[in-house]
Amino acid sequence: MRFRKFFNLFCSIILSIISLMITSCKEGVAEPHFNILTTENLVKLQSAADKMITGLNTPGLAAYISVEGEGELVITRGVSNLVTNEPMNVNNYYRLASITKTFTTEAVLILSDSGKIDLNKPISYYLPELKLPGDDKITIRMLGNMTSGLYDYVRDEIWQTPYNNSNGQLVITLADIVAVIAMHPLNFTPGTKHEYCNSNTVILGLLIQKVTGKTVQDVLNEKIFLPLGMTKTYWPTSVYLPYPYTHGYWTDKDVTNWSPSHADAAGILISNLADLKIWIKEIIEGNLLSPGARNERFKWVDKDGKGIEFYGFGLSKGHGWIGHSGQIYGYNTIMYYHPEKKITIILYTNRSDGEPAGAAFSNFAQILGAW
Repeated sequence: MRFRKFFNLFCSIILSIISLMITSCKEGVAEPHFNILTTENLVKLQSAADKMITGLNTPGLAAYISVEGEGELVITRGVSNLVTNEPMNVNNYYRLASITKTFTTEAVLILSDSGKIDLNKPISYYLPELKLPGDDKITIRMLGNMTSGLYDYVRDEIWQTPYNNSNGQLVITLADIVAVIAMHPLNFTPGTKHEYCNSNTVILGLLIQKVTGKTVQDVLNEKIFLPLGMTKTYWPTSVYLPYPYTHGYWTDKDVTNWSPSHADAAGILISNLADLKIWIKEIIEGNLLSPGARNERFKWVDKDGKGIEFYGFGLSKGHGWIGHSGQIYGYNTIMYYHPEKKITIILYTNRSDGEPAGAAFSNFAQILGAW
């Protein structure tokens, strides 16, 4: 058995190296010298994935790793379904969780470019009917960079308890969410500090609807998915994921078909690794945005006051990596790019509690010398 395990690992590494050579070489050009995706690092990545699938207590793990000029690598471990033991598949759909925020905020910036949204205007200018605390002082920019001071509705048990008791079948409406936000006072004076808060992005979704007269789903399709050719990214209209999909687990429950209604514009989208490869490129290059909007994207707010972790307009930055992570019932997601080392890591696990994807990401990043 040990020989078979070693043989399988050896074959996996050899196939990865061949894949890298094919991906990285152009006709008539010699194979480049690998500085990051070296044979040694490939062995470490594969070995780390083996250990993580048990050590992180997740049924499955799927990861895409690429280095500009060196190639790309796909790693899958574990199963996508604990009942059938179907292995993880890189083509599977999964819930993006808070990576959704990067789409919602980009849509806001696109609408800002067209003159429909002024980032300096307060919430009350566009959505006076919401009657949120501090809505005359909280600007659209503050919603985007998480400096509004609004209460994060996901923390309130007023919806969590009945939702969990319904086995995730209770539909949480936008009216429900807004009511929870409105009933809590501000956590701090708007613009004075940063605090990660799902309420911000849900309000931005309502803003998108107000200024366009369309659903957020339609705006994302029109302004982002279609222009970029992202055919595998969806705003779900039911509790079901498109086939093939990865089952999601929370504690000991299969929560794949729990309603994602509570996430809305802050975390509702479904996609797969292939489409996120397209999306992370847009995040970094901002081809759908004007130069001014791209600058807004990367105006960083110090998250921890120590100059280590930052937040832009719907983007996170830390240890040199730019992107976003997410967590929703059943799924933990990561999508980051390292501009200096030209490394992309996109991965997810199909268990959300304990944030195993975050641990896997930091492990891979350390192996690649980017932490």
